[in-house]
Amino acid sequence: MDQERDSVVVIDDDEAARESIGQMLSLRGYRVELFSSAEGALSWPGIDGAGCLITDVKMPGMGGEEFLNETKRRKIQAPVIMITGHGDIAMAVRCLKSGAFDFVEKPFEEDILLASVIRAAEITRLRRESSDLKKRLKLLEPGEDGRHDMIGRSRIMQDLYAQIETVADSDAPVLICGETGVGKELVARAIHSVSSRSEKPFIPVNAGALPDTMLESELFGHARGAFTGAVAQREGALLTASKGSLLLDEIESISIPAQIRLLRVLEDGLVQPLGRDTPKRVDVRLLVTSKVNLREEVQKGSMREDFYHRIMVLTINVPPLREHSDDIPLLILHYLRVVAEKNGMPVPEIPEETMAQMIGYSWPGNVRELKNAVERMVITSRQGVTGPFIQDEGLWAPLLLSLPATQGKLREEMERTERAVIEQALQENNGEINASFRSIGISRRALYERMKKYGMNKEDYRK
Repeated sequence: MDQERDSVVVIDDDEAARESIGQMLSLRGYRVELFSSAEGALSWPGIDGAGCLITDVKMPGMGGEEFLNETKRRKIQAPVIMITGHGDIAMAVRCLKSGAFDFVEKPFEEDILLASVIRAAEITRLRRESSDLKKRLKLLEPGEDGRHDMIGRSRIMQDLYAQIETVADSDAPVLICGETGVGKELVARAIHSVSSRSEKPFIPVNAGALPDTMLESELFGHARGAFTGAVAQREGALLTASKGSLLLDEIESISIPAQIRLLRVLEDGLVQPLGRDTPKRVDVRLLVTSKVNLREEVQKGSMREDFYHRIMVLTINVPPLREHSDDIPLLILHYLRVVAEKNGMPVPEIPEETMAQMIGYSWPGNVRELKNAVERMVITSRQGVTGPFIQDEGLWAPLLLSLPATQGKLREEMERTERAVIEQALQENNGEINASFRSIGISRRALYERMKKYGMNKEDYRK
């Protein structure tokens, strides 16, 4: 928040109250504009650039509620905080539903109003950043927002596209590194799709999801009767991907024996299925991904050094989303369209403050987390507007924390919606907790807390 730049407008016909609020904010570094009437504030040329608007509700002439509606009509973006000494809760709920940022009752503690002003000014700052990013990005139609089926036009993403195109026509192995959720498999598919092997198979194998015995069978294949349960001959992924590309996801998960066998394939192009004496020759481009530091795996002894050097001939580091946050608006709008089409819904509108909040979020789960958040928002959208942005610590926490405890009816509505989202996730995932908290986009702890709160039992959702 830039306190020197953001001004706070205070409107109150009570001079003593007006001056008191103004002095409190001025002492904390805010630039304050004081008005005795809503009409006077609306005639001030700088109102569009204000960081926050504070207005009394009961005033001669234009009251606070009418002032709020007028700011919406004029598309004034500054959040409006309503203050009153009349304790009219019905009016509070009505104003909040009409778009007021907060509602504070007189007499109030200075810290309560100050906390609301800080949040409102931060929202304004994020809105401005969102608007500036949109102008810089000059949003285009779908399909023009990136390359290689990836979304992003930042300098970081342009560099990533260039790396993909540089390594594509080589046959050397490529190590694709990055945090969970950044899109490492997308990068691997892009390398394959622009290479000379693009017309041949692309076979992905998740090494981290398979035990050693199954992984070796999956990769190398097996003869009938090679082991218990091998009732038929099977070609492994290496043979299936011949002339094309094989993606090994989570390469750090494979065992030392599997590394030795893979090293032979890389060295001489020979694959020996389990239970067969004669190897087969293959021509396969190996692409591998990892979310850990493989040099440390070598030092720990869980990866052979010769295997490490063989798979990292070429390396691409996929950046986390927080390092190219100027691509977030593109990603949000892309997934809004994709998810709406998938669910047979019209593309909902996303409020500016929600977009700004999402741009300012750190996205520890990267693009995967953002996609899940957008899907949840589309599914819970009403009247053509997305549901709220839900962060990991709790479904509706950002909204509920900003509401005074007296806003019972609004809180009840939020909790009903929250419960419905959780029930839908449990039903769709057959009561499985892991799948449910991932589909909602919250932590396991947050899901258990809310299930306890609403008296839910996962067994009730088993089919």
